[in-house]
Amino acid sequence: MVAVLRDNDELRLTAYCDGELDPASATEFERRLAADGSLRARYSRLSALQLAVRSLPLADVPSDLQARIQARVNAERPSNVTVLRRRSWSFQALAASAVFGAVISGSVLKTIDRFGQDDTVASEVVAGHIRGLLAPQPFDIASSDRHSVKPWFTSRLPESPQVPDLAAQGFSLLGGRVDVIGNSPVATIVYKHAAHTVSLTTLRPGQAVPGQTIAGYNVRSWSDANFTYVAVCDLPSADLAVFESAFSAAEAAAPEIK
Repeated sequence: MVAVLRDNDELRLTAYCDGELDPASATEFERRLAADGSLRARYSRLSALQLAVRSLPLADVPSDLQARIQARVNAERPSNVTVLRRRSWSFQALAASAVFGAVISGSVLKTIDRFGQDDTVASEVVAGHIRGLLAPQPFDIASSDRHSVKPWFTSRLPESPQVPDLAAQGFSLLGGRVDVIGNSPVATIVYKHAAHTVSLTTLRPGQAVPGQTIAGYNVRSWSDANFTYVAVCDLPSADLAVFESAFSAAEAAAPEIK
């Protein structure tokens, strides 16, 4: 089914990215993001642009720059010779500005592209988490037994992660599902902490996914030799850090399950 874009989508998208929607409107818009791939792609591009702009370094402006500019503005009308010299200087400055602008533009585009790729992955992982929450259940296999969930992944994916039992650390195993990130099927392990659902998606090792907040959900990522792990939840970042530590320690201590 082809999604129909609403006339005020652009305004709502901008307001959502700036955190200006009220809770009810934000929730309704998140449902649309989860169901509308075109709108989700526009959200990813806008988020990437915001990250790129925020990442640009601040230039050091000379303290006497304003005084020098004001002095030039207030200067008396120069002689013809001075006019020619300044006009020549202006042409040189214009050329230098054009080169500087080209360099800066290239750097911005590269930054946007880099952040755009990373942020698109994060947005897709969050979209999978939201779809899971909107579904009757957030998993394809319901089991608290890691000996059942791990083989289920193994039978469906080229590589499957370890599925440690973290109940003692406060994160109960609910099951697992297969998400599609960047057109590739990946394993997502689902845990529960109090009333909060944690989705842990496994990507190829070494893939960079920056920590951030998307659509009200915190994203935390770490890597080992086998996978890059991306945890998504509405828990505070400090709780996701505890989850990362518990998962990493249990995974390192657990024997390999085929």
